[in-house]
Amino acid sequence: MIYGDCIGRWGRAFAGSEALVDAITKRRYTYGALLQESSRMAHFLRGELGIAKGDRVACLSFNRTEYITLFLALSRLGAVLVPLNFRLARGEFIYFLEDSTPKAIFFDRQHQEVVAALKADISVPHYVCLDPDRTIGVSLPEIWDSLPTGPLREVEIQADDPQLIIYTSGTTGLPKGVLLTHGMLTWNAFNTIAGWGLRPGDKTILHAAMFYTAGWNVFTLPIFLSRGVNILIQSFDADLILDLIQNEGVTVFFGVPTMFQMLMDSSKFADTDFSKVRFMVSGGAPLGETIFNAFKAQKSVHIREGYGLTEVGPNCFLANGKLGTIGHPMPYLDVKLVGPDGGEVLQGEEGEILLKGPNVCAGYLNKPGTTEKAIIDGWFHTGDLGKIDSDGHMAIVGRLKDMIISGGANIYPAEIERAIETHPAVIGSAVIGVPDPKWGEVGKAIVELKPGKTLTLSDLLDHLEDRLGKFKRPKYLVVVDALPRTPASGKVQKFILKEEYGKILND
Repeated sequence: MIYGDCIGRWGRAFAGSEALVDAITKRRYTYGALLQESSRMAHFLRGELGIAKGDRVACLSFNRTEYITLFLALSRLGAVLVPLNFRLARGEFIYFLEDSTPKAIFFDRQHQEVVAALKADISVPHYVCLDPDRTIGVSLPEIWDSLPTGPLREVEIQADDPQLIIYTSGTTGLPKGVLLTHGMLTWNAFNTIAGWGLRPGDKTILHAAMFYTAGWNVFTLPIFLSRGVNILIQSFDADLILDLIQNEGVTVFFGVPTMFQMLMDSSKFADTDFSKVRFMVSGGAPLGETIFNAFKAQKSVHIREGYGLTEVGPNCFLANGKLGTIGHPMPYLDVKLVGPDGGEVLQGEEGEILLKGPNVCAGYLNKPGTTEKAIIDGWFHTGDLGKIDSDGHMAIVGRLKDMIISGGANIYPAEIERAIETHPAVIGSAVIGVPDPKWGEVGKAIVELKPGKTLTLSDLLDHLEDRLGKFKRPKYLVVVDALPRTPASGKVQKFILKEEYGKILND
């Protein structure tokens, strides 16, 4: 076994080193204890459910230790975890389960009614409840203590064997199951450890939902591989996170921009000791200058602006550049920018970001045509537009599909959105293109405002006058109560905005 047993290696060699702090149950696990728990789970999977290499197992649950031990156990068996987004509707669950065909589904007490309601419409052989008060299937706690913890028969696992199937968050429509292999996840961890300088004893907080790539791959698995400590909580809670930063000595942390704003808005922020924090990483959306400067000035903490996607990494760049850039590529990743003709663009010019390396996914489950379009000669076509400055730092310009062509000029919404979000009344913004008889397309800004604030188009244009060229400034403004965002990463779902606001010029 080359892959799949990192916890086993550390559990035997560093049995007494702390690995996991469960802030939900208040239990603490060493690497030795985590090895024991994952071995018990693996014996259950193999012996009671007949799970073998290549089988898929779904999980519908909030964050908890058993979610982690389930993943570790499946990895040792060469089986595949399919995390399910607990925010979905019934029809969406059916789609995911029909697409992934799991041999078993694990669930917690909060979601057992959902699973019970689905049972008549899906074909899943085994149902396992992670809590004692189950209504269907097997209750894992009732048999847990009787399960063996001894050695398992090793399974030969190769780099291209699948380990996780994570469904994309759907910013452009129907989700796709991304095949994350053992090799991909390992190389993402190597990139993260080497590129960001993770080390034994580093501590992070696992707050991201575990149906989301960040829940596993931004810090969780790299921290385990570097023999650090993951602190598990059920979901993002600003006050709790600030308590853990101080009391547990957190050294690295990941969040999306709205989370950093929520930390700043907490009454505990001013008094929280950040002295152990080495750095923080922001992803999912552009990081505002106000947030960056506040953490730098008030807490002496540098927030790195990262970039990645479920299909690659997701930790693709060093985030070692100035604000507004994502820095240089990770050590084991090749990057190039190409124009519409497929040729590489010159320095300073915009082009689509292509990524190539051992941390690229194996494609999309049951979608060979989509896979062939996304991965060409080993290069993953991200659909994101970037630009490299004279120092080699990459800046994200926008999405290829979002680009607005107005009067023959290319306009990139991400640049406009950054400028709009410097307005003191604005929480978030999205810019889409709408038809125009003279220019072909012009920009329409959809903005979410802070409570009690107002904004007119005239006010916004005055604010942008010294920040953007006239041709880039939006011609229309819509104020909404809240921008539609993906539940995990907080990315704005522009396809919803385009459907609602893209055909009407004046609202």
